[in-house]
Amino acid sequence: MANLYQPDDGQQQFSDAASKIPVDTDWKPSADFVICRDAQGMPSAVYGYDVWDVNPIRLKANKLRHRTFNSIFENGDAECAGLVEEVRYLIFCLYFYVRAGKLGRLSAESLVKYFTVLRIAARYCYAQKSNPLIGVMSLQQLFTNPAYLDGYSDWIIKSNLGKTHRKSTRAMLGHIVAIGEQRLGYKLHGVFHLRFGVDDKKSNQTPVIPTRIYLGLLNSSSDWLNLLYENRHAIEAFVKSFESPLYGRSHKAQVSHDAGISSYEPDFNQALLSHELASVFTDDLSCRSRNNLSGAIIRIQWILKTIIHLYTGMRDQEVMRLPYHCINDEEVSAATVDDEGVTRDNSMIVQVISTTTKFTGYHKAAAWLATDEVLRAVEVAQSICRGLSVLFHASYDSMPLFLTPAIINYPQAEVGVVELDSQNKPDRLKQFDLITEADFLELQASDPKRNFSLESEFQVGSPWPFRTHQFRRSLAFYGRNSGFISLPTLRKQFKHLTTQMSRYYGNNFERLKTIFGYYDPVADDFILPKNHILFEYQAGVPMSIAYDLLDHAFGSDSPIFGGAGTYISNQRKKLDQGDIHIVDVRKETEKLASEGKISYKPTLLGACTYVGNCEFYLLGDAGPCTNCDESIIEKDKLEAAIADDEADLVLYEPGSGEYQVVKTELDRLKKFHQKFIAVVEV
Repeated sequence: MANLYQPDDGQQQFSDAASKIPVDTDWKPSADFVICRDAQGMPSAVYGYDVWDVNPIRLKANKLRHRTFNSIFENGDAECAGLVEEVRYLIFCLYFYVRAGKLGRLSAESLVKYFTVLRIAARYCYAQKSNPLIGVMSLQQLFTNPAYLDGYSDWIIKSNLGKTHRKSTRAMLGHIVAIGEQRLGYKLHGVFHLRFGVDDKKSNQTPVIPTRIYLGLLNSSSDWLNLLYENRHAIEAFVKSFESPLYGRSHKAQVSHDAGISSYEPDFNQALLSHELASVFTDDLSCRSRNNLSGAIIRIQWILKTIIHLYTGMRDQEVMRLPYHCINDEEVSAATVDDEGVTRDNSMIVQVISTTTKFTGYHKAAAWLATDEVLRAVEVAQSICRGLSVLFHASYDSMPLFLTPAIINYPQAEVGVVELDSQNKPDRLKQFDLITEADFLELQASDPKRNFSLESEFQVGSPWPFRTHQFRRSLAFYGRNSGFISLPTLRKQFKHLTTQMSRYYGNNFERLKTIFGYYDPVADDFILPKNHILFEYQAGVPMSIAYDLLDHAFGSDSPIFGGAGTYISNQRKKLDQGDIHIVDVRKETEKLASEGKISYKPTLLGACTYVGNCEFYLLGDAGPCTNCDESIIEKDKLEAAIADDEADLVLYEPGSGEYQVVKTELDRLKKFHQKFIAVVEV
């Protein structure tokens, strides 16, 4: 058998296996050809075997079911056997001869999906036995006869097979075409016009979670985190105790497990009390026995996973692939040391959460900014992982962060990640997610081109349909929107997060590629994944600047002054007269922002469009804004500043330094008001 084993490197396995395939297009794999091997070097998928385990080459964290060729048909006549062999060879060809995806090949997940597609197709071919005009057909006949293929398409649609299956069928046929006639031995016909009932309309963009629902999730999950973090050590010790098969069971159940028992282990209630965890395992996390403890642990893991999504923007599988050791300290800038060796500026350190593929077949992928909430969520998850590792009799160092708790009741359970979906969401988190009229209006405003009223899952009164990718888009959307940051209901930690995001994601630090990317040995350089959230955040900064500026400029009819304010006033007049269109103004403003030619910062008197750092802005000095070409000055804010300065002036002794500073600023503000605003009002 070909030796393909390279631990923890699915790409290497593929390369080695492919190298065993001759260039001769007439070659077919022998029955003992090894597709892949497990971590111990044992073949897990061999061409001629009835069962293929392709988990060693999978990309996702969750384990895949084994593919069993002998389960395609219940009987085993020659016609069935012929169809099974066709399925087997097509799966082989799809894996080794199709160049697609990030790794240059189809994933193990795709192979499993296409096995299901081919299994249904094979059963359809055999079912034609009842049709005297056709009889049992081969997959080759099905794929090369346009009439047969049209009939199969109609059957799929009428059988109400799901959209995913129909899309997969279409995609698979395209891949089979790409394999080519020389490898297959035949050429497909009548493929590309078939749609299998799939609507080719462009899919909608992931919606932004409405503010109220988003904040509700932030607040509720934060409350959960505080409780879990305080009790993380007790939770770890509690879970470890279940290494004993009798721990937490009723006395009756303990006797049934061990008739010769001499002393009883604590039952479940006693165990909760001894670990002081009654306040944790209650309400949504309530569990009354050892049998349903794993369900409560899974709900805790769902909360922790959601928090990581909320504060990092990581995708579902990126979180699920996290190993136990996933937090790293990264140096953004080195410490500054003077000639005498004295440190003047300490090094700038950022903590990141990084994913790895140790359990899935490829190496470290990327890193994300880790806030305090993420760090605490990881600590709780690590505590649970350490506890469960004892039950697995293995070191937690080699475990995935979200280790399955199935081991509590099933000693035969294998090491792997837990299955986490919306069904694991605690009921407490559902209290705020019913869509209100205000939520719907906000949702519609976030994507005006989309008619949400036609989509049933977004109707008023319905629960918000959470998807993990929504956390990512909402984080980027709200994080880059300064207006959102100022909301009084916003949690303190989210304000802190957006500050950090602006600091690292909003600027082009030289070290970003190193910190948030992955090393590509081919390019000999660090690569930033194009789907990293920092790109979404950075790309959104110009749009946010344009949005804030235009909202300030055209969101009301209140008069504005100053250098930039005068320009905006002129633009308002042109809009009113129909000389320009708001769409053109927005486009031009976004262009200027993306080119770094315009900025936006709220100020005491209105706003500032100056690009770069202003020393007066940093010092809180408003007086110079009156003579600045980049300022936007509002009448109400100017008059409020004058009133404040007049009130402050009486507090200081005439002639004092403080008095002179305030008096100088007050005079400048009054002069501007008299010259521009008072004249307009007259």
